[in-house]
Amino acid sequence: MVFISLINLTAISHCYSKSFMMSSTIKLILIGVTVCSLSHWTTSEVFTAIVDLEKLLYTEGEIIKTIEKYIEVEEKRLQEIKKLKDEYGRLHQVATADSQSFLENPINAFLLVKRLSTDWKLAESLMLKSTGKAMIENITQSREDLKFPEDEDLTGAAEALLRLQDTYKLDTSTLARGQITGTKPSHELTANDCFELGRQSYNNGDHYHTILWMQEALDRVDEETNKTVDKADILEYLAFSTYMKLNERLFKGQ
Repeated sequence: MVFISLINLTAISHCYSKSFMMSSTIKLILIGVTVCSLSHWTTSEVFTAIVDLEKLLYTEGEIIKTIEKYIEVEEKRLQEIKKLKDEYGRLHQVATADSQSFLENPINAFLLVKRLSTDWKLAESLMLKSTGKAMIENITQSREDLKFPEDEDLTGAAEALLRLQDTYKLDTSTLARGQITGTKPSHELTANDCFELGRQSYNNGDHYHTILWMQEALDRVDEETNKTVDKADILEYLAFSTYMKLNERLFKGQ
């Protein structure tokens, strides 16, 4: 795995920090619950992993710049389209006020045909034109200095977090608030973040954690003004995993 999980980073950074705020026991547990066993890593490999994560932060910064540039270009394009729309609207309003008289004038007839031929082609070109694809290709394919994690890295980060939850028997809601004893608090998870942890658990056949995190996602999505995930998707995973756990209990009871 190219990148270690966020939990790895927390453990490693605390191990090498000057303050040594966390106890040695907690440090060892944090390292032990990671996807990659650090017991097989050399010091150089540990620092290499940290460097890899720092590269992800650099990549994120470049993504922000790319999106900002895209927004700037798109806003300019949309302004040009809006101008054309306003011009179409102005002339159309005049024409429909008295269409017969308007169309009897050969100049107006010419202008109408022009608006729906050459002028429309310009509008069509602007509507279809988008720099987004080129920008995405540039940042994901042409930039060798940028690194993007693979799907397996996301899976590993999720597994490490879930193992940490089990090791300390952490409450799901507390964990979702970014509160882990001995670590600097992180941002709270959105409903979508919780949904992703539940989805990763589901993909691994872990219905126990699927239920925990889908329920947390459900609670949070109800509180969100700008919904980050579709409630129906949450309920679908939650219902199926609940059904599977119930069947599992019934089977064990036989």
